[in-house]
Amino acid sequence: MHERTRRAVARLMFVLCCAMPTFLTVAVVLVTLTPWFADYRRTCLERELSQRIGLRVEIAKCEFPAPATVRLSGVKLSEPETGTKVATIHVVTWVNTDEKVAVRLSQPELQSAMLPFAWRVIHDRFLCQPELTTVPIRLAADDLTIHSSSGAVTMRDVDTWLRPVDDGIEAMIQCVPAERTDAAAVHVSVVRSRKGVLPATDWTLSTGDIQLHCSGLADYLPALRQLGPEATFLGTMKWRIEGQQWSLDLGSSQFSDVDLAELTRGTAHRLTGDATIRLERCQVEPGRELDVSGTMNAGSGFVSRSLLASLAKELRFEINPEIDASARDLAYETMAVRFDFFGSGMTLEGICGKQRGLERLPHGIVLVGQGRGMLASGQKTQSWVGLARSLWPQRTELLAVSPQTTWLFGVLPAPPSSDMDTESDDTKPPRITSADRLQNTPTIVQP
Repeated sequence: MHERTRRAVARLMFVLCCAMPTFLTVAVVLVTLTPWFADYRRTCLERELSQRIGLRVEIAKCEFPAPATVRLSGVKLSEPETGTKVATIHVVTWVNTDEKVAVRLSQPELQSAMLPFAWRVIHDRFLCQPELTTVPIRLAADDLTIHSSSGAVTMRDVDTWLRPVDDGIEAMIQCVPAERTDAAAVHVSVVRSRKGVLPATDWTLSTGDIQLHCSGLADYLPALRQLGPEATFLGTMKWRIEGQQWSLDLGSSQFSDVDLAELTRGTAHRLTGDATIRLERCQVEPGRELDVSGTMNAGSGFVSRSLLASLAKELRFEINPEIDASARDLAYETMAVRFDFFGSGMTLEGICGKQRGLERLPHGIVLVGQGRGMLASGQKTQSWVGLARSLWPQRTELLAVSPQTTWLFGVLPAPPSSDMDTESDDTKPPRITSADRLQNTPTIVQP
């Protein structure tokens, strides 16, 4: 080959094998450093995540500091139709390898009212899709805050382990309330089982000795809002979801600092004070099973005369005739009652006589004021309809349907039709004779 030809071939090979690849490499590097390419990659990632989790995802900045590592800054999750903010996360660091997935969230903030959408992401879009949980997952969060109209709850050192098992998936979550300085943690376990005809999810929450504030979930569960902004939960909660059915077990748990004014808001009566509700048994399966028993104790407060009269009328409670009949609100010092709900049956029994310093009181006292019994419980077993009518007396012959009573029809088993359709012919409490006081109805006397 001629010398000139060899030089031409060498130059061509240099251009094709060295100069051109180098030029292309430099061009690619320069393109990836441009703002428009960063926006394009961020937009693609936003679109992919939005399709996967079902929420609108907005990312302020997207970085790739190492292979298989993604760092997202200024992440915002919104409801796709209305644009309502669901959550914000300061920084998300995602490491995805063939053996495991590790995610770290920095300062995530959730809106309590929008927790149904967060639940949809966690449960429906994640736990219920086996292809997304084929490898173990570790998730950690710093300073998780849940905001609601009645207050905010912050949890630090949130740690989650998730691993696939035969016919299902298991997850363990632990976190520490921000106000705690010790190492005590709240534990949550989640088991998604796919063995049966219908997949089932079992949640178990155990607080240990931590009083967990209820205000963070108040906008998500309106029943918690009615407990008041300072209410706390202590104990174990078991929640099972199977198809469209769910069941709840709150046995051996306790609600403290319950604001009775908030609990009775929307009723026709006034009741104030801070109460503690202890649940010995609490198994609820909406519309099918109800087995709840426990006690409620409250310190000093006020009770309206109308509530006493309504309880006497509907539940055959006995009012002390010596209390001031002209007073609209009456001060009480102690309230203690034991409650049992089983099916449509209900039993309310005053237990003030079992409180320290009140042992001289007769059996069945519900309220104590000025050192004497004010109200005593009536007959043993009744229907929960009587209690509902005591709290919401505005009705015709049927039990009133209102925002305050709607939940009763969804949770409590249906009572006998006679209790729902008509009232008793005797609308006044029976006159109590001396013999009746000794045998049937507790006597209200001054100790």
